[in-house]
Amino acid sequence: MKANSTALMFLAKAEAVLEAVAHDEAERLDAAAAEIAATYLAGGKIYIFGCTHSAILAEDVFYRAGAPGFWQPLWGPGMSIATTPGLLSSAAEKNAELGRSIVECSCLAAGDLILVVSTSGKNGAPVGVADAALKRGAKLLVIASSNYRTRTGNYPGIGNLWYFADRAVIIDNHVPEGDAAIIAGGVPMGPVSTIVGSYIMQVLSAMAVEKIVAAGAEPPVFLSSNAPGGAEHNAKLMSQSEMRAKFMLP
Repeated sequence: MKANSTALMFLAKAEAVLEAVAHDEAERLDAAAAEIAATYLAGGKIYIFGCTHSAILAEDVFYRAGAPGFWQPLWGPGMSIATTPGLLSSAAEKNAELGRSIVECSCLAAGDLILVVSTSGKNGAPVGVADAALKRGAKLLVIASSNYRTRTGNYPGIGNLWYFADRAVIIDNHVPEGDAAIIAGGVPMGPVSTIVGSYIMQVLSAMAVEKIVAAGAEPPVFLSSNAPGGAEHNAKLMSQSEMRAKFMLP
């Protein structure tokens, strides 16, 4: 059966954004992966934070087959679209004080690293998390779209995450403003931020693991428990004290 024209159009748009990230962000992807590897090798913790649909990317690399065990989501109330009514999650992601409080009530410390994901980069909560993390002495990585770079939100004195460009590695996800990449039935549709964000997270994970191995260390990568030897491998990984602490196990 011939592929649907809408399917092909969305595929082309998504591929174009992925290509832009792979080529235009190569240097920043490498720099971010180096920061992640260095933090892991130094014994620091590696956190990831996102609001609403950006929170999906934290879930995408947490306790997942083929993903490293060093990722630790920094959860916050009202931030997950899966557990919070939609309009309330939108209100939560704009709450600057909530963003600061999420860091203040966490174990994030100097020498740790946090990756903040926000395509628009301007909502109060992610800006608050980034600001509070830097004030704690943590290293900052950001995934945001430069198409929103001139847009400002509601965080006092800081327009958006691009404000931290001289203190963070910012990876441009090249997502169009509004996220929708195609027109279907005369309506903007086809958001690409999740597809591209997942690509960035998996690439960063793989590149960081390569650097950890190159440094002579063994990376903590989960395997599928449904594949031969996977359950045994994961059990050994989960026996490590730092992994047990991350999963709140005795």
